Amino acid sequence: MLVQFMVEEHGVSQRQACKTLSVPRSTFQYQPKPKNDMPVIQALEELVAKHPAIGFWQSHYRLRRKGHRWNHKKVYRIYSAMGLNIRRRHRKRPPARIKQAFFRPESINQVWSVDFMRVAFGAAGTSGCSIFWIIITGKCWPWKWTFHFLHNG
Repeated sequence: MLVQFMVEEHGVSQRQACKTLSVPRSTFQYQPKPKNDMPVIQALEELVAKHPAIGFWQSHYRLRRKGHRWNHKKVYRIYSAMGLNIRRRHRKRPPARIKQAFFRPESINQVWSVDFMRVAFGAAGTSGCSIFWIIITGKCWPWKWTFHFLHNG
């Protein structure tokens, strides 16, 4: 813009005006290429007429298989501009569960659970110990100890 003003008003050459304003001549002379999207639009319309329920990626892959080598970003830009985006179905949320307070046992033997643990010790775990725990009303009691001596042979 300023380069054009200098060329027209002051009679300076384009090269000198660009050099004075520190603008590359290639930037000043740049002419954008018009986008020719008609082949992509026609191919997408033809494809969607046959298969209305397919999404973008499936459309893109089918166009590729037909021999078109358009960039997926270009195809997506045109696909979106044509309004072909398929709305995604959202999962139905399960109904909200009723929140209840945790059960707290009031006496012994109301709640039982058993846990098993194996502890290995010795050189490379050659011997070990198995422990059973019974959990009664939140307290852990060792119930049974069994020792295993593994044989490597």
